[in-house]
Amino acid sequence: MSPKKRKVQQFSARAGGMAAGVAALGVVASVTALTAPSASATVTGIAIAPASTLGAHRYGTTCSYTVTVTVDDDSQTVYFFEEGQGPSGFAEAKPSGGVAKATWIPSSTKITYIYAVQPNASAQIRLPVDVGTGVNLGSACVAI
Repeated sequence: MSPKKRKVQQFSARAGGMAAGVAALGVVASVTALTAPSASATVTGIAIAPASTLGAHRYGTTCSYTVTVTVDDDSQTVYFFEEGQGPSGFAEAKPSGGVAKATWIPSSTKITYIYAVQPNASAQIRLPVDVGTGVNLGSACVAI
């Protein structure tokens, strides 16, 4: 075989190998795109009502409050928890219309934040809270 034919065959073999490699890379990229996780759900806002209590502190133990969060994904459950509670928290709720609500009774005067998060979220949201010892008067709460 002439040296020229040998070079052509070697080139063809390399080109065929490169083409197979490029094709395999394309398949891997396609599979990766199909199995990539969807955008994560995120809690975008948090509020507590009533917004204040009588007394020296804004919230009181033994008193009940409604925590309302806004979300960008109604399909994911929202988990609510106090600082130090961890993800098991004090409540979980399925959002509807971009809103989820839970009842919160502060468990301690040492709490400084409450949190809300959805699974696989890129971030959690927290709200600072000032909790005192609560005296629940039924229609009102005094936090001393």
